[in-house]
Amino acid sequence: MENENIDQNSPSYSRETSEQKHCWVCFGTDDDEFEGSRDWVSPCKCRGSTRWVHQVCVQRWVAEKLKENINIKAHCPQCNTEYIIVCNEVNYFVQVLNKLDKTANQLCPFLAAGVVVSTLYWSAASYGAITVMQVMGEQEAITIMENTDPYMLILMLPAIPLSLILGKTINWEETLLLLVQRFTSQLPLLRTIIPSFLCEPINISTSSVQFNPVINPTTTLCAALLLPTTATIVGNVIFDNSSYSSFQKTLLGGLVYIAVKGALRIYQRQHNAIKERTRKVVDYPDSDTDENQ
Repeated sequence: MENENIDQNSPSYSRETSEQKHCWVCFGTDDDEFEGSRDWVSPCKCRGSTRWVHQVCVQRWVAEKLKENINIKAHCPQCNTEYIIVCNEVNYFVQVLNKLDKTANQLCPFLAAGVVVSTLYWSAASYGAITVMQVMGEQEAITIMENTDPYMLILMLPAIPLSLILGKTINWEETLLLLVQRFTSQLPLLRTIIPSFLCEPINISTSSVQFNPVINPTTTLCAALLLPTTATIVGNVIFDNSSYSSFQKTLLGGLVYIAVKGALRIYQRQHNAIKERTRKVVDYPDSDTDENQ
């Protein structure tokens, strides 16, 4: 009955009716049915009907934002005003636990990074030790590592896989192909083995071969780390009956493997480059029929 005493011609009544409250979270108004509390709050500097929001809605919105990052402050998404949030204080013991949680959240990224770096280091060192035993022979490798200063081993063993990966990123095949192309006209034997070199004349300013293959990180990593194993297998197969040591067999096997693989790769890329230069777009099969009609 109290509402009946309000003067409908008063400015306050006109302002209240013209500025109907709209919740910018659920888009509800005073006229809509709303489950739970219908408390409204104006937590920011926004003006107009959209400055209002249900207490329950803004609480849910703030909880979602704090869930993404507990260290951020909740702001109004329109005017960027920081919300003033009050709550009952917890006891001293819970405050200490909260501080411990906050400290742990700040330190854990650094600890995790340290664990990852340590894991990578010891994995690289283990790989380096296995590679040395594979290349040199188990007994000889153990003897060498026992007679080597431990600090040198700490530096040298992890450097083995790193050196293999860095060496794999060197695109020596393209450089060799360009050099071979420049001297093809002077080497008839190459024209017989790789006749694709004769398809176009070589122009130093604009080379006829332009292949820059996309480096696949996983392929590069696997190829680099498998190189010692492949070199050992090739060396033992080709030089099995020779008097070479394990290291010499592995070295020669690696050279043979790299040379054969490089020659095949050069041959493959040259033909693929020629294939791309002969590419053209042809008429659609029905175009001639349509023109005749």
